[in-house]
Amino acid sequence: MSTMRSPNPAMSSQFLSINLEQLTMTTNQSCVLLQQNRGLARISRPAVFLDRDGVVIDNCDTYVRHPSDVTFLPGVIDAVRKLSERRDVVIVTNQSVIGRGFVPAETILEIHQSIVDSLIAGGADITGSVICPHDPSSRCTCRKPEPGMLIAASQAWGCQLEGSWMVGDALTDIQAGAAVGCQTMLVRTGRGEYQEHATRLSHPECVVVPSLLVGVDRLLADPTNAKS
Repeated sequence: MSTMRSPNPAMSSQFLSINLEQLTMTTNQSCVLLQQNRGLARISRPAVFLDRDGVVIDNCDTYVRHPSDVTFLPGVIDAVRKLSERRDVVIVTNQSVIGRGFVPAETILEIHQSIVDSLIAGGADITGSVICPHDPSSRCTCRKPEPGMLIAASQAWGCQLEGSWMVGDALTDIQAGAAVGCQTMLVRTGRGEYQEHATRLSHPECVVVPSLLVGVDRLLADPTNAKS
């Protein structure tokens, strides 16, 4: 498995909408938008939304609590690089460890930034990230399976949801994408192998692949999947 690369400070994110005190409150209804590409104009085209844990990095049973806990899944850094050459890439991730009080918001943001910096160091161009910090009991509108993070990305960066892809390792990822008209892809890494049956039953149109690397190759084989 690939390990973390050194962060690239020159490519660090701009934090667009962060209130660390609010992030610790389970009743807060705002997700966190992180713009990775500082020079980005509104893109007004479809994107690929990637879940993070279980798709990009190993899904840790005890939660990712420090940047040193991060392990990239095999081939992911190269896959995201290839994908970003043809499509705009946005990471959308549930991080209820903030709302539950398990890990401080500052630490989660540091971890996520280190992941993005490693992808950028590997040649990827990440449009941005959206993080849901809420406890599941908060009934927020952004925690997947709710589509709020995808809608927030569309509003912030102009991503066209129709024609976009949502790639995840859980039924909740697929439900979020389908709710706003995205095409969907389930990877068998992370929780995907165990959630494949339920996903196929409820979303038979969902594409199922062994890994993100295989999924990217399949997605890019379609000549319509190019930046314009």
